[in-house]
Amino acid sequence: MQTPIQREMTYKLVALGFLVMFLSTSIKSIYQVYFSSISDQFGGRRADFAWSGALFMLVTGLMSPVTGALSDRIGPLRTLLVGALVGGAALIGVCSAPRSLLVFVLAYGIGAAFAMAAMTYVPLGVLVDRLFEQKKKGFAYAVVTNGTAVGFIVLSPFWIWVQPHVDWTTAFLVTGLVLAGPLAVLVWWASRAAAEVGLAQPAHPRGARADVARELIFDPGFHVLALGFFGCGATMAFIDVHLVPFWQDAGTPRVQMGLSISLLGVLELASGLATGWLAMRYDKRALLGFFYALRSLAMLMLLVSVPGVGTLGFAAVFGASYLGTVVLTSMFCFERYGSEIKGQVFGVLFFVHQLGAFASVQLGAWCYDRTGSYQPAVMALAALTVAAAVASWVGLKTPLRHRQGAHAQAQLPQQAGASSE
Repeated sequence: MQTPIQREMTYKLVALGFLVMFLSTSIKSIYQVYFSSISDQFGGRRADFAWSGALFMLVTGLMSPVTGALSDRIGPLRTLLVGALVGGAALIGVCSAPRSLLVFVLAYGIGAAFAMAAMTYVPLGVLVDRLFEQKKKGFAYAVVTNGTAVGFIVLSPFWIWVQPHVDWTTAFLVTGLVLAGPLAVLVWWASRAAAEVGLAQPAHPRGARADVARELIFDPGFHVLALGFFGCGATMAFIDVHLVPFWQDAGTPRVQMGLSISLLGVLELASGLATGWLAMRYDKRALLGFFYALRSLAMLMLLVSVPGVGTLGFAAVFGASYLGTVVLTSMFCFERYGSEIKGQVFGVLFFVHQLGAFASVQLGAWCYDRTGSYQPAVMALAALTVAAAVASWVGLKTPLRHRQGAHAQAQLPQQAGASSE
């Protein structure tokens, strides 16, 4: 059991995780909102510039196993600190040569991508695993990751409102200064404070990297989770990069775009908390399939010409599915593989997630340049998430039993006030 001081610090760390997730949304939203103007500045077709966003998605995926291993070894708080510093430096670096595509690609596509991986789902999933007992993990992780939902509600409409008045270099500069300045200082303070109250013992994984890889290769459940997360990443990335241009091309009023994104964030917030609550009471396998089915329905709604269905209706359904897939996948990951390699496994899954994102960004741009429409890409994403729903319902029935002993042992130190850093 945690002491009162440790419990108080635990709640502060949850609040910090929420704040980090909240601010990290600007790394993607400024790219999304300023996509057309940045593309016009560099010239060429959208596909010629969209690959910078695709690279961002791919590198975020490649860095996810790295940040997972870092979280297992040096602790999630130190990983967050590294991410904030690198992200701030990358966004500031973009402004050093505003007309150089090479600088933009290196700074945003690689540096900011590492920061995104180091400041979001993987290290914060490890943080929650070390702070909470099994029953409370889902709800706590939902609270932390709902920082992205509030970011959609507050920051995305903010950048849409700012965009006509502020150029993209200023937006990148301000965001970078916030990450490398006050946020980095706050994470550094939390790291030291957690150590002072005894929440600072990195949990080194017992299994070698080769053993982890072999275990995943021969586990059918991992392939089911990977298929679903591929679809999750693909649909999220399409929304992150192509949704605003999709609406702009359709002549959607700026106010309606802002309201729709805010509604998406509100429903994301509600669904994240609801997922944590539902996961403690109902079959997580069926819940995961349900959320992927919702995701498929949302994509199809984009193609409906009825006023409001492709904007507010889409935002409501997509938002309701947004965090459910992430929260449940994190819980399945911990239950199947235990705390000792959770960071590494979840990092691998996020690599697959970002592979889907990479493919989706390029597919959307290619479809637009070839056909003048995003419709083929939207239909492909709807089909992919239907497949993920069916696979989740059917393929996650059997637990990974040979790790249950190690998993049970891993629970003992957590119930005694396990580490956070």
